[in-house]
Amino acid sequence: MKLHHFSFCIFLFFLFIQKVNGQDNFLIHQEIPDDVLYVPTKKVRMYDKKNIEHLSIENIISDSSIEFESNNEEALVITKGEDQVFWVKLRFDNQLFKNDRWIFEIPDSHVGEIQAFIHVPGDTIMKMEKAGYYHTFKSRDYKHKNIIFPLDHQNTQNADEIDVYLRYDSPFQNVLFYKLSKTNAFLRYSNTEYLLLGLNYGILICLILTGVLLYLTIQDKSLGFLIFFLFGSIAVGLTEDNLASEYLFHNYPYLNFILLKYSAAISMFSIVLMATQFLGIRKENFRVYLLIIGIASLNALYFLVFKSLNDNIWKLPTFLIPFLLIFGYIFTHRNQKKNQVRYFLIGYLVILTGLVFQTLRSYNIFISDNIFVVYSYNMGLLITGLFMTLSQTERYKILKEEKDEAQQELIKDLKIRERIIEDKVEERTEKIKSQSIIIENKNKELGWVNDELNKQRIQIQNLNKQLKTENEKLHEDVEHLETARVLMQEVTFEEFEGMFPTDESCYEYLEEIKWKNGFSCRKCEHTDFAVGTGNNARRCKSCNYNESVTTGTLFHRLHFPIKKAFYMVFIVFSKKGDISSTKLSETLDMRQNTCWKFSKKINEAMLRKSEVLGSDDALRKQGWEALILT
Repeated sequence: MKLHHFSFCIFLFFLFIQKVNGQDNFLIHQEIPDDVLYVPTKKVRMYDKKNIEHLSIENIISDSSIEFESNNEEALVITKGEDQVFWVKLRFDNQLFKNDRWIFEIPDSHVGEIQAFIHVPGDTIMKMEKAGYYHTFKSRDYKHKNIIFPLDHQNTQNADEIDVYLRYDSPFQNVLFYKLSKTNAFLRYSNTEYLLLGLNYGILICLILTGVLLYLTIQDKSLGFLIFFLFGSIAVGLTEDNLASEYLFHNYPYLNFILLKYSAAISMFSIVLMATQFLGIRKENFRVYLLIIGIASLNALYFLVFKSLNDNIWKLPTFLIPFLLIFGYIFTHRNQKKNQVRYFLIGYLVILTGLVFQTLRSYNIFISDNIFVVYSYNMGLLITGLFMTLSQTERYKILKEEKDEAQQELIKDLKIRERIIEDKVEERTEKIKSQSIIIENKNKELGWVNDELNKQRIQIQNLNKQLKTENEKLHEDVEHLETARVLMQEVTFEEFEGMFPTDESCYEYLEEIKWKNGFSCRKCEHTDFAVGTGNNARRCKSCNYNESVTTGTLFHRLHFPIKKAFYMVFIVFSKKGDISSTKLSETLDMRQNTCWKFSKKINEAMLRKSEVLGSDDALRKQGWEALILT
């Protein structure tokens, strides 16, 4: 039985009336036509054999050897869910449908595929609906979250009886539960159902927004777990009610069942995390916390990895253990945390009750159609979220009151301090007046001192002029020294290694020179990039072109360490190309042929840059960096 069956709010009752002749012992009728008719379980006949995928509705009707078996117990029929094809047959007294318009409803809409046919015995066959997770929601003739179709077809008006055939092709566990409603009754309950579901999700969304605002205000970690819990509650509800496949992914309805599997595990874990955080179990008893989280994690992992879409998480033998441990912890610590637990306990009791019902239902121990039993888990999620939000709101109110009290105390303290300061100011003023006479005498002494200082100031000005002249000369000498060292007139290889100790430092320097004005893809000129493959490379986010940091530079396709290449550029540039490959080979401990090839490349670059800049002096002013970009 699925949680989303809103129709379970009315108790199932079974009307079993046989004809006097005993031939149609599964004929469904009622003497007083009510607004809603639930198909009695004993009236449901099922044809479940192997290799019947090829049988059409015509084969089913025409083949006299096909026998539909009836259910002997007055209990809900739940299929095994083994990717099977089977047929269901229902026979109705057509007197029900001649004066009113009726809607046939299949509340269990978690179906792979279902095809519905109406047959007048010995006459007409009408195809009414084809729906399920193998078809998009848009393809339905009658768009409702449950699978529905009308029974008052014009071709059945003169018939005494009509047969409804349902062909199931479903990998899921399905409940063979059916309901007939007059059109007005169906519209009334359907609108009410959508309204209540909308209010449910509206309240949950409002609670999420409230939780976010409170989290931004008081920065409490437990609010984050509460928000996670509320999102999990919405996910479970949307998939159980089948509204997710109706509104979120109507073109891919099969995702509803996949999301149901994951949202159930998420909801379970969110309840455990929120409860342990809210009750402070981790701080007070870390072993109990590890036990609860460990069992919940193993449940979720085993369910997600080893269980199929047919299974439900409530059927795991260890499913209820972490929830019962939390429940026991609440009662053993309720006296210590009376105010904290009072909001949480009500919602958690409802959640736990719903989980127990879900577990018993999974093992076919207890199955009930009572609305409070069916929706106990959903109501528990909503009530817990509501009371948890109220508790956090009250906490915010308490914090605000405490803050206001602290502010009032601070204001009182500031007033006291203000009076003390005023008294000290008056006392200080009196001292200043008494010292004014002393200050006047001191001023006279200061006048004489100022005269002496003026004489010394003139002497200092003359000395400053001399120092300025010497500083200017010294500055010129320093600039000459720095320029000489930059042009490698005195820098040794050891000193150079201090500036560029590794190849990585050279690549970083090269990256800074190459892209100092920003990145632009060489192929598509796109400016957004990510880290590329290779040293300091960049990859274009538009065309995925991977551009090396040496591309377009003097060091492209270099076959020896870039640190030595940097130093060779320094040497050749500072010597204006007047250095032999033999000397470079000795200095850099490299092969002479390699030094000759790269020094030739440097000289060619110097020649090109000199022509572009107009003279060799212009190149000297720009420095060796002008040679890097080719």
